[in-house]
Amino acid sequence: MSASFHYSGYSRRDFVVASSSALAGVALGIMSHPLGAQALSSTQPVATLLPDIVDPARLRELALAAMEAAKSAGASFADIRIANRRIFQMDYTTPAAPPTSSIGFDYSYGIRVRVAGGWAFGYGADPTTDGVAETVRNAVVTARRLATVRGSASEFAAAPVVIGEWATPVTFDPFAVSPDEHAYMLGAYMSAITRVIGGVPAAHFYWLAETRVLASSEGSLITQHLAQARPRVTSGINPYSGTGVSLELMDLAPAEGAGFEIALGPALQDKIKARTEDAARLASYPNGNVEVGRYEAVLDGMSVGSIASATLMPALELDRVLGQTTNASGTSFLAPPDRILGQPMFAAALNVTSDRGLPYLGAAKWDDEGVETEPFPVIREGAVVDYFASRATVPALASWYAKQGKPVTSHGSAVAWLPTREPVGSAAHVSISPGAAGVTLDSLTKGLVNGVLLRGVAYANSDQQLSSGAIYPQLFEVKKGQITRRLRNAVIQFSTKKFWKSVTTMGDASSVEAYVSNGVNGQPWAPTIQPIMAPAAHMQELNVTALEDRSL
Repeated sequence: MSASFHYSGYSRRDFVVASSSALAGVALGIMSHPLGAQALSSTQPVATLLPDIVDPARLRELALAAMEAAKSAGASFADIRIANRRIFQMDYTTPAAPPTSSIGFDYSYGIRVRVAGGWAFGYGADPTTDGVAETVRNAVVTARRLATVRGSASEFAAAPVVIGEWATPVTFDPFAVSPDEHAYMLGAYMSAITRVIGGVPAAHFYWLAETRVLASSEGSLITQHLAQARPRVTSGINPYSGTGVSLELMDLAPAEGAGFEIALGPALQDKIKARTEDAARLASYPNGNVEVGRYEAVLDGMSVGSIASATLMPALELDRVLGQTTNASGTSFLAPPDRILGQPMFAAALNVTSDRGLPYLGAAKWDDEGVETEPFPVIREGAVVDYFASRATVPALASWYAKQGKPVTSHGSAVAWLPTREPVGSAAHVSISPGAAGVTLDSLTKGLVNGVLLRGVAYANSDQQLSSGAIYPQLFEVKKGQITRRLRNAVIQFSTKKFWKSVTTMGDASSVEAYVSNGVNGQPWAPTIQPIMAPAAHMQELNVTALEDRSL
């Protein structure tokens, strides 16, 4: 294999050979060499470019020491998330140049304490017994001072004491694969795109391996070996112009795991090529100015997912709903809970379930407060039936749970995507339920008489309450079931409630696509990852307007 990473000319046979070669590299256990500055052209495993993995026993030792320090300092409750993380990312975007890589490693922790009515959070990157203990003592001092201001302790939902260990299934460790093998795979993806005339490729790998230990003063001690795999391919046809088309593929090969195995297999080449052919077909239509008006519409799964992740999902975060993030992330139009829960807010076709189980991105057995994760509905037939909560916020839903005859629980939806951030209720992974079999994206489009079709990622901006905003889509005119033009400079203005009430039909399972966005939540802001699986959808009416430049 050439170290120059040229991707042109790879055949289907080459793709299979690359898959086999990568597996062989994992099996052979290649010898290590010193860390290089770039390490883009190396036949050694990625792991040899990183420090040794911290012994999980050491993480547990530090976590328990933190809990002892918290009790000694007078905390009535404390917990810690301490983690050793490895990250490898490769981006291949320029055919004439080698891919660029980022290699990351961190060893850090976050500690939360409660003293009377005061809460405080501390974090650090000095994972020594003395360093952790000092962070705990400082947090306790802060919490005690806050208690004099905030009064008696707020409610905090009970949770079982848990001692256990769990790991995301990984068949082939991506950190045991060399950068050359990663580049070869991405080159094969890019070759599949350039086999379509006009195809402009971009391919990305992101791999995360993390050992995270959670300990609490209640007695829980949990070790999880977590893996995230986020491969992504973008098929572009003239993508850097206002008339180009880009279609992304974020679910290369859904699998019960998160290792290099999901990036292997000859079927991927066909899947990527088919997506590129779809982009080329859409780019072949003539371009026209959008006519301002209200239109019947069809959205593909990627559009539905991207809009939902920017509107519905953050609006269902309970800390936001309760006004706890007013000065940071914002508030929510889905407040107050006692006036929202159980009421028909959206179309009856809309059903949303949160699920951090396998094979979804961000899968875990326990959340970042030690609560076992479980699937649960948040929207059922258009009615909000639950929120994304933590142990600290879920008591606000106690009366609703009592009416449902259910215990007060956060369902394991407290997430700290980084160990140095406080856990908050978050939509770690959600699925929008598909509709009846046979309702494909194509059949929905053919049903439009005078409407519009949204394809690919649709970017949405919202107001502080997420109650209204604008969507910037790749929009196509449809007349009598046929696409006629690509509409330039289109903007969709929306009221969030009206937008999701407008859904009449969800596409079937064949129209479901994966979408992953990066965002923030909490106060202060903390980074989040929002994975969502969504089907295509038919909508009764969208308000389409235009940007100021309407020239062809």
